[in-house]
Order: sequence, then structure tokens, then C-alpha cells
Amino acid sequence: MIEYYRGAYGANLLTRWHGSSLAKAFIPGGLSVILYLILFYYFDTTPEEEVYLNHPYAVGVLVSSVSFLIIFRANYGYQRYWEACTTVHHLMSKWMDCAIFIGVFHLQSEHYKDMRPPNFF
Repeated sequence: MIEYYRGAYGANLLTRWHGSSLAKAFIPGGLSVILYLILFYYFDTTPEEEVYLNHPYAVGVLVSSVSFLIIFRANYGYQRYWEACTTVHHLMSKWMDCAIFIGVFHLQSEHYKDMRPPNFF
């Protein structure tokens, strides 16, 4: 279990290494950055006229499409969360119905005749 210590607005959690996903992603991420920099600076033979991301419209299209996909995915996850909450609430109401029916039919037995509440019918 991870023990959390109090700090100023949780700033001490940013430097925590144990239990963090940063520890597992640091080495592959660093190697990927080094490989990219080597390929970009030493093997880049693309002329300046053929680079498509120099224009702001191309960058705008990429940013718009990626943000749309991220928002759509987050919204879909939010909908699944609330559907699960609704289903759990429905399940709990059915268990409550079951417990009430068991109690009602249990008190109908002749063995519990003295414990029954008064009936006016």
C-alpha cells in the first residue's frame, strides 16, 4: 500500500518515484527521444519546401482533430461511468425489494403469529 504524506497541495507527490508510472516509462521514453533527435539532426534530407507543418492551417487541423478525438474518448468514458453507477443503483434497489419480500413472506408463517404487527383487515 502506498502511504501518502501531507504536503503543500500535494506537491510532494510529484517527486514520488515508488508506485509511479513515470519510473516505468522513463527509460523507454528517454531512448525514444534520443533516437528521434539522432534521426532528425543527422539523417534529415527533406527540403524546406516539402515540410507540410510549417503552415499554421496544417497545425490547426492536426490540433483540432486530436482534441476532438480526446474529448470524444473522455466523454465516452464518462458515459460508461454513469451507466455503471445507474446499474449499481438499480441492482441495490432490486436487492432491497428481495429483502422486503423475504421479510413479508417470512412473517406470514404461523410460527411467528405472536410477533406479527396488528392487522386491521
